[in-house]
Amino acid sequence: MTTVNANVPALVAQNLLRKNSQDMNKAMEQLSTGKRINSGSDDPGGLMVATRLKSSSITNLQAESNANQAISMLRLFSNNGKVIIDMLIEMKKIATISASGSNTVADRLELDSRFNLLGQEWGRLAADGQWNGGVAGMNTFTNSFAVRLDGGTTPMTMILKSWDPTNGTANQNITGATAVRADDANARTDWAWSFAQTLNDLGTPPANNSRSHSHVQSLTASANALAKLDATLSSATAELAQYGTYITRLEFAANNARSGATETDRAYSKIVDADYAKTTAELSRSQILSQAATAILAQANQLPQMVLKLLQ
Repeated sequence: MTTVNANVPALVAQNLLRKNSQDMNKAMEQLSTGKRINSGSDDPGGLMVATRLKSSSITNLQAESNANQAISMLRLFSNNGKVIIDMLIEMKKIATISASGSNTVADRLELDSRFNLLGQEWGRLAADGQWNGGVAGMNTFTNSFAVRLDGGTTPMTMILKSWDPTNGTANQNITGATAVRADDANARTDWAWSFAQTLNDLGTPPANNSRSHSHVQSLTASANALAKLDATLSSATAELAQYGTYITRLEFAANNARSGATETDRAYSKIVDADYAKTTAELSRSQILSQAATAILAQANQLPQMVLKLLQ
């Protein structure tokens, strides 16, 4: 039926043209951004899943960074610890020489001077072994240094003992000391070291206040120092081994976090990223249909003109 008031073919063509235009705009947006989901209306469920996946990926990448920072800290402490252990070995060598009866008092005073300088350097290295402005330090005891390795609620915790030779708190230092320093000629292996020269030396005469609590100016002190140094070396080496264990665990955690982030990004990409082959085909389809609808609309608009011919 030919009508004038309602040009149904033209309305149909307009609706199809509008729909194809929307499809074409959507395809062009996806091709421009590289994403299949550009708003919540594109895929509400997919957007929710993708958001959680992206959040998990970012968390895993940060966990890897946290692990690597902790590894760097432990390696710094390990390097300083190795130097301190080398100094302890040298101090043991000096104590061994001083413990020999073939040395004079003057010899032991000279040996004690070298022994004391090494002890003071030990304390300096421990004090200077700081990480990130003092967040952690070799001269302090940390009961639970926390490293966040994932998005869970339980971080990895590490116990870091103090390398301060004067620390005498039980289970908190690498010397194994359980009491404060005292002038005991190194008889107690469980007492802390002290290299502050506040005591009179054992030379005759005169005394000149150049002896520390932990000295090797006598045969007895030198012989006792050997046992005390052995205890310290054993405990310090155990602490270094513990650092190695922590580093290995952190390396596994960092690798796992990186792998997790990669796989999560892979899943995120499958949900969010546009399929260029499919989207390009969709764009071509929409363009062809739009061109066809435009042509049909032009023809539909010519139909009412036929009524005029009937009236002539």
